[in-house]
Amino acid sequence: MEKITKNRWNDDGYNINTIEEGIPDNLFISRISYEPRTTGVLRKFNKDYKSNIGLFITNEKFEKFSKVEENRTEIINILKCYSFCNQYKILSASIDNPITIIIEIDKIIKNNFKDNQRINITFDITTFPRGELLTILYYLRHLSVIDTIRILYISPNEYGDWLTNGYRYSMIPPFFEGPPSFEKKRALFIITGFEYERAISLIDDLQPSFLILGKPSSEYPEEFDYVGEELIQKLKSTRKISMEPYEINVFDPFQCKETFQNIILEYSQHYDFFVAPMCPKLGLLGIYLAYEEKQNFRIIYPVPLIYNVGDYSTGCRNVYEITLKYNDKTKNL
Repeated sequence: MEKITKNRWNDDGYNINTIEEGIPDNLFISRISYEPRTTGVLRKFNKDYKSNIGLFITNEKFEKFSKVEENRTEIINILKCYSFCNQYKILSASIDNPITIIIEIDKIIKNNFKDNQRINITFDITTFPRGELLTILYYLRHLSVIDTIRILYISPNEYGDWLTNGYRYSMIPPFFEGPPSFEKKRALFIITGFEYERAISLIDDLQPSFLILGKPSSEYPEEFDYVGEELIQKLKSTRKISMEPYEINVFDPFQCKETFQNIILEYSQHYDFFVAPMCPKLGLLGIYLAYEEKQNFRIIYPVPLIYNVGDYSTGCRNVYEITLKYNDKTKNL
């Protein structure tokens, strides 16, 4: 069973409970970031919420920033005050090597749970970098001990004037290399996000023969509506490339998955297909779910050079809960 629910974060009548009523979650995974919404899930837990183990991951590059240290301190204080986790660990990891996180999660599961045990995991994806998020999710979905993964995502009240700057490199996360084809021309599907410069850099690096632009619809912040149109105009005036625009819902992963599957069904036979989900993470989740069903494309992501650590976002707006039950198909991927 797959489902999604949405609630207002500031709704006093809404709290996050355990996956199964009255039974502690087995593992809670979250990330300590510089954004205020880093602590949003913990602050919405029901006072009786309990997880056997908590794993909180920090980016070693940002650990010394004051906002990261403040969020880390607040998380520790919340855990001490409410005992949400029977035990917890804070893991420092590099954004360039998500496999270290997989190794730690694997160690936790093997040391604490039996092979025949079915476990429930709550995964707060709110501030995870995309490469880490995809790698962790792929690993978790292939564990036979998993019963349910509940994904939580909190959207911010507002984004800053800018979010990232520059272009560092493009990465294909582990497990998402797809089927390379040297005989076909390349097609690139970009779901536009909050800036267009990295998208142009990725296009220049990949040199696709055909470009599909996914323009986010539904709930997308109005202040970023210009990004898709700006990208189209830039490409039309400076690059000779065939383009096809589509609207795609990036706040419902199941709708996003369905739209994308229809697109790739039309084009994947003729092209070596790459997908760059530069949209909010629920859209990225939709692309992941499509990949889980059929690995007929590759996921690529342009990594920024600089993040707006000081003013990336403010507040918490909506809480999205996505339930993914264990599926026998995933263990055969």
